[in-house]
Amino acid sequence: MLHLQRVLAVHGEIVWVWERGEVRSVASSSLPAVQPGDVVRGKRIVARSRHADFPEPHGDFARMSQDNGLRFRMVGARAVLLGAIRSFFASRGFVEIDPPTLVTSPGLELHLDAVSAQLREGMGGAPTQRWLATSPEYLMKRLVSCGFERIFSLGHAFRSGERGAHHNPEFSVLEWYRAGADYRAIVRDAQGLVRHCAKALRRHNFPPPIGFDADAPWQHLSVQEAIARHAGFDPGRGDDEFVVRWKAREVGLDVQPDDTAADILMRALAERVEPRLAGLGAVVIDRWPASMASLARRFAKAPHLAERFEIYVRGVEIANGFSELVDAGEQRLRFEADLHARRQLGRPAYPVDDRFLAALAEGCPPAAGVALGVDRLLMLLCGLDDIDDVLPFPFERA
Repeated sequence: MLHLQRVLAVHGEIVWVWERGEVRSVASSSLPAVQPGDVVRGKRIVARSRHADFPEPHGDFARMSQDNGLRFRMVGARAVLLGAIRSFFASRGFVEIDPPTLVTSPGLELHLDAVSAQLREGMGGAPTQRWLATSPEYLMKRLVSCGFERIFSLGHAFRSGERGAHHNPEFSVLEWYRAGADYRAIVRDAQGLVRHCAKALRRHNFPPPIGFDADAPWQHLSVQEAIARHAGFDPGRGDDEFVVRWKAREVGLDVQPDDTAADILMRALAERVEPRLAGLGAVVIDRWPASMASLARRFAKAPHLAERFEIYVRGVEIANGFSELVDAGEQRLRFEADLHARRQLGRPAYPVDDRFLAALAEGCPPAAGVALGVDRLLMLLCGLDDIDDVLPFPFERA
């Protein structure tokens, strides 16, 4: 039986069509003289259409069909990417975990705000406060403490106040953890994963952006090296606030009176370093000052540095990970410091996750892990610059 097809895009010898709820490609020779918007059955055009004639010009179909059906094609590309991610980890003996999204503690990182959710436990029960998770990190580490050696999760996370070309309040996140490993093993995983996903997309007619070679070696820089090379000043160890403040001002960086050394270094990374990474392919920035350790442990032989890293592709951060801090006492002190800093800045103060701390106290083995933004990875591997292009329903249309 011949089914109706909506032509989404024409690219040289390939025509992308929408048929029975799926995006697929066919040879242009089988559909001669078609253009985006046409409705065809077999080789016959049954309706010649223009974007202006689509029903609901500002509706979903019109939006999905813009730019030669770009967003239709990205629905297909996302399916390829998710399948590639799962096959990559399955081949390496990882167990997929499905952690909850409603949590008692969404995380205490200073610059992340959570989405609040109130619900009742059962019919007529008392209201209960929960939050949508900003990351499944605490839950995943609790499972590592239970004895899981290699795990990953692929789902959604939520962050309030984040919207822009590279941000959506609800986003797809991949996290994975290895017991008995440090962050270098996770970086090797990430390099293999990006190459695997790029090849999978290429096999399905989603070529990588011009100038990006997924197989090229990754560059590695410490935070100190990255700022000295691309921001114009050497921050030294990064823990002397007077030195960092003075050197940053010398090169014209905006420094506020209440900025800490960590605040200034983060601004230098965001404003000076990241734009200069755009032409460098994939870059790992590691060896962070201990004041910016987040949930990372310190280097045993260089305790002023933390075993933290971030991965950038085409100048955009896609991943943030650590050799995990598994000392419950030090972790509680960091949580208390984070809560104090949040209150000082007038940001919401969330509960400390006591179950997470209890899991660490029971004996979490040395481990490493990372969170990777799936929407950003798809955007960058397909040569796009706006996260909306890979989202069928961004925040404003959800």
